Amino acid sequence: MITKTKTIKMLLYDGSLNGVTNISDSAWESGKMYSAPRDSIKDLASRADCKKYGVYLLLSEQQVYVGQAVDLERRTKQHLADKDWWNQVILMTTKDDSFNASDIDYLESRLIDLAGKACTTDSENRKKGNPQKVDEFRQAELEQYLDEALFLLELIGIKIFRKNIKKSERTISLQTNQPKQNVTTIGAKPQLPSFELGPCAFVKEAFTNLMNSGFVFTEEQIHTYSSVEGSREYTKRNLPLFWLLGENESYKDLDKSILARYWKVVFVSNNYRFLMYSQWYDNPSKSTKDLFVKWYNSI
Repeated sequence: MITKTKTIKMLLYDGSLNGVTNISDSAWESGKMYSAPRDSIKDLASRADCKKYGVYLLLSEQQVYVGQAVDLERRTKQHLADKDWWNQVILMTTKDDSFNASDIDYLESRLIDLAGKACTTDSENRKKGNPQKVDEFRQAELEQYLDEALFLLELIGIKIFRKNIKKSERTISLQTNQPKQNVTTIGAKPQLPSFELGPCAFVKEAFTNLMNSGFVFTEEQIHTYSSVEGSREYTKRNLPLFWLLGENESYKDLDKSILARYWKVVFVSNNYRFLMYSQWYDNPSKSTKDLFVKWYNSI
């Protein structure tokens, strides 16, 4: 097996990874990446590369936003005013300004899709980006660019695109033919999956295994976990664990802001149909995986 050798160069303008950083990779050809904290945007904007076509990430510990711009400097400065939650920005462009509008449409759409599938953070993107209009030759080139960009992102600690588990749109139906009643929980709870999984993959596998085991929630539990008050201890947000669906309601009927925070899997228990909260991620102070385990042990 032939090992592909790479040379990674990082220019730390203030001698620290906490400031503006210029990153390049010998295998990335024309690719160029910059990382900067929010309070260093003016310093970042002074770099000539930042006036080029490219894509960018706005990041916090809990959220990510993927965007594109023909002028990265102008667009990221706009976000100082219209988005107050982020604390780090990543810019991805080229040394020779070789991207065009179709290229950045493609890269933005792919990054939004990857962030959604990895589901390690709460994505603020409500749309999937512009339609992709590149031919298969250019697509292959852009995928190579993307592979190297993802490698460098993980190298500097940005792991939001690490794939955990694919989202599913299948329906799991349990107890659907029984009359509505206050059924007590039945079925032994399965063991939790490997803790080596990322929070999102861990929770999804654990909850799916629970439902497939024959476990049935009582009406009291369903009403508790479909309320903000009964769920806040575990979600730490004003969102319930279960999003109840109406009798003939589909997840496709829901507002996009709801769909962004729940898995597109319709679970059925005790004749109630619901979606499960999906925003599980690593937090420096406490992984939300621990919050889910606390909830799982309490039911």
